[in-house]
Amino acid sequence: MNNAVVCDRILQLQSEHSTRKMYVADQCVKEGYGQSCGGYLNRSGENAVDLRNITQASHFLDYYGDKREKVPTYQYLRCPQLLLFIAEIAGVADTHLSAAYRIVKDYENAEGLRFTKKNANYMWGKQAFRNFKLELQINNLVRIIRKSKTWDEALEQIEKL
Repeated sequence: MNNAVVCDRILQLQSEHSTRKMYVADQCVKEGYGQSCGGYLNRSGENAVDLRNITQASHFLDYYGDKREKVPTYQYLRCPQLLLFIAEIAGVADTHLSAAYRIVKDYENAEGLRFTKKNANYMWGKQAFRNFKLELQINNLVRIIRKSKTWDEALEQIEKL
C-alpha cells in the first residue's frame, strides 16, 4: 500500500466515527505531551495552530497529502504523537498504545518537558524514544503496511504483533 491508501483510511475512519473517543495521539497533545512547536505547528514562522484544536488526522493528511503515491516511511518520523496516531489507526493493541504513551509521559515528566515548547526532535536519539518505537513496533508496522494489498490484510497481520 502507499500513502494514498493510508490517507483514504484516515478519511474513512473520520466519516465513520465522528463521535469516536479521542485518539490517544490527540490526548497526548491536549495533555501537554509530544511535539508542541515547529514542523506542522509552524505557520508563517509562528505557532499559529491552536494545540487544543489540532488533530493528528489533519497532521497526517496535511503532511502526506502531497506524498500520496509514495510508499510509507513512517519509521523515520520523530513526532511521538504522529507515530501514536499511525499505530492506532493501523490497529495496534491498546496495551501497546498505552505503554508507548506512558514512555513519552515518563520521559517528559522526568525531564520537566510537559507543556513546554518541543520540536519533533526533542526525543530523537534518546533511549526513551527507541523504547517508544519498539513498543509500537513501528518498523514491523511499516513493513506490514507497505507489503499488504488491502487494509484488511494489514489489520490481520498487525493484530498478531
